[in-house]
Amino acid sequence: MQKKLYNHNIRQEKNFFAIEVLTIVYAIITSFIVIALWSKLDNPASFLKVRIAVIIGITLIYLTSYLFKFKATTSFIRTILPIALLSYWYPETYEFNKVIPNLDYLFASLEQTIFGFQPALVFAERFSSKWVSEAFYMGYFFYFPMMLFIILYCYFYQRDKFNRLTFIFLSSFLLYYLLFILVPVAGPQFYFPVIGMESAKSGLFLNIDNYFYFNNELFPGPGYSDGIFYRLVKISQGMGEQPTAAFPSSHVGISTILMIWLWDNNKKIMFALFPVYALLCGATVYIQAHYLIDVFAGWLSAFTFYYLFAFSFDKIIVSEKVKLFLIKLSPVR
Repeated sequence: MQKKLYNHNIRQEKNFFAIEVLTIVYAIITSFIVIALWSKLDNPASFLKVRIAVIIGITLIYLTSYLFKFKATTSFIRTILPIALLSYWYPETYEFNKVIPNLDYLFASLEQTIFGFQPALVFAERFSSKWVSEAFYMGYFFYFPMMLFIILYCYFYQRDKFNRLTFIFLSSFLLYYLLFILVPVAGPQFYFPVIGMESAKSGLFLNIDNYFYFNNELFPGPGYSDGIFYRLVKISQGMGEQPTAAFPSSHVGISTILMIWLWDNNKKIMFALFPVYALLCGATVYIQAHYLIDVFAGWLSAFTFYYLFAFSFDKIIVSEKVKLFLIKLSPVR
């Protein structure tokens, strides 16, 4: 019975996919944020143009899919496009963050109050060997490959659960992005070099206000700098890392959500990937991308988001099944 509930065939969908609706809603919500920050943003009109293009594009693809009777290829494109747009939405959070006063000094102060020191500094100093460093950087590097593997595994081997997974996945990502916009925290890797490492160690955290509006340089991180995975992480960060998106840790959050999904659907793969997942979570603090409280917030939000969006998806499916049942009962005219 449960399996039938999730066996939601996208080829029979006669409405917008849930993830398409999610993307349109995100575009509309962030459009209001653009309007609210209009006088502060660089070229705000371009933000609205992109959102209009996204909404029109999703609508046109939906209409094409409808006219061609929901061919599998079109349905796949309709599923992948909203996920692919995440690569645009993420760096855009910096464009919002840089015009809002930075809050790192509050998060670093809270970290100091809770632990009496900065875990992001102490962790890398206490475990500085090249093997430990490479292990953590490897875990961090495999964040995207692990996501891709799990999603493709679901698509090819558990297709009946693919829509549910992608709905939870995309809903969580977009909610994280909204939090990143509203809570401008850059993380230790950007903030500590600005105030000085000695100040960070001494517990002196300066309010840098809009410093990142003019500066977004990422300094070399801790660890074994000659390591292969150290270099790979630095290359990937150099391609798109900005002083944004530190709280909560979406690396921890999204990877935890995927591990929860595996726990429910394939425990063998979950246990096989767990060492990489554990290294990834530890790496977020080790490489100073996040404060430790960001990690805790990532774990808490992951369980909240997973069960919230899983419940929401199940409600959508039940509602659709009820509608289809009522249509069958109605007299033919």
